[in-house]
Amino acid sequence: MIRFMYNAVMEIKKERFVALDVLRGLTMVIMALDHSRDFFALGFVYYAPTDIDLTNLGVFFTRWITHFAAPVFMFLAGIGLFFASGRRSKNELAYLAISRGVWLIFLELTLVGFFWAFSPEFIYHPKVAVLFAIGISMIFMGFLIYLPKYLIAIIALTLVFGHNLLDPISAESFGSYSWVWNLLHSPGSFYIGDIEVKVVYPFIPWIGVMALGFLFGPVTKMSREKRKKIFLYTGLALLAFGLVLRYTNIYGDPALWREYATFSSTMMSFLNFTKYPPSLIYLSVFIGIAMILISLFDRDLGSWSNPLRDFGQVPFFFYVIHIPLLHLGGIALATLVFGDASWLFGVPLGHSPEGFSYASQLAPTYIAWVLALVLLYYPSRWFADLKKKRKDWWLSYL
Repeated sequence: MIRFMYNAVMEIKKERFVALDVLRGLTMVIMALDHSRDFFALGFVYYAPTDIDLTNLGVFFTRWITHFAAPVFMFLAGIGLFFASGRRSKNELAYLAISRGVWLIFLELTLVGFFWAFSPEFIYHPKVAVLFAIGISMIFMGFLIYLPKYLIAIIALTLVFGHNLLDPISAESFGSYSWVWNLLHSPGSFYIGDIEVKVVYPFIPWIGVMALGFLFGPVTKMSREKRKKIFLYTGLALLAFGLVLRYTNIYGDPALWREYATFSSTMMSFLNFTKYPPSLIYLSVFIGIAMILISLFDRDLGSWSNPLRDFGQVPFFFYVIHIPLLHLGGIALATLVFGDASWLFGVPLGHSPEGFSYASQLAPTYIAWVLALVLLYYPSRWFADLKKKRKDWWLSYL
């Protein structure tokens, strides 16, 4: 299959593959909804949106739909790395991947960490979160690109399809080296002196997802008719595979689904895939949906897609500025309504005080989400235009 992809590559076109920009922009918009919930939701809406015994359909799906963001962005980052390979030697590509990875990790532990906390406490409670995972995956890709494509495929498929075999192994079984297993597979916390490191995104499956994106890169250079079919049929196959595997309850997710007294609760249980670390079913379903969307977006789109395209051309810029914008908005609303926003400072963000309510569970989240997108549009479009006009080396890191 890998050899077929590479042998079937058509003449490389110079124009952007707009479908990827639109999908990436949609992914950023969906991600912003989740982060709006982080700063504008109270109680279980923030802390237990997928707890079947506490949640409801609105809260559950507000959280569930945002699961789309992480695997899709990681997969598209792999495709982006393939695009970068077309104008660079392997050594240059490796340097770019590794340096970008180090840069993302640095920002996760500094500026972005502060934006999430608005408190110096973030220094003592660093998170291995999404930027850290992307950075580590980039660093690993800096070495994997030297391997033959079939070996990259074997490694990627093993990491994605086989990592759930590791679920029974606990970090505690490694004793003083439990932190290694936290970083690789099992989320948790460990200490470096007085510093508590919280691992949210273990590395193993994410490296595989980025590698798969890199391997699918050549498909984007095929004729439109051919690549649309490959993305559509591969996406449908992945989606069907994930849902059938989920139905069987035999493998692919450590959290088994079960029947409840109501259909809605049973449906939520079925769809409640494990994200930390991302299960095989979780990855199959959401990457499958993403591939289907690439096929659907791969046509002449109308002006409706322009905002998504602009967001998708500057995803990192969007990511960095949307967090403080939403955080400040959440503090402003809580201060205005309650005269108190103390729980929105520190690591992690705290529980809102007992009895505090915005009357609506989700209205503040959705209103803030829409307003944030409006406010972010013009800065994002400006920066997208800047990147088109200028080729400064530092722009490739933003």
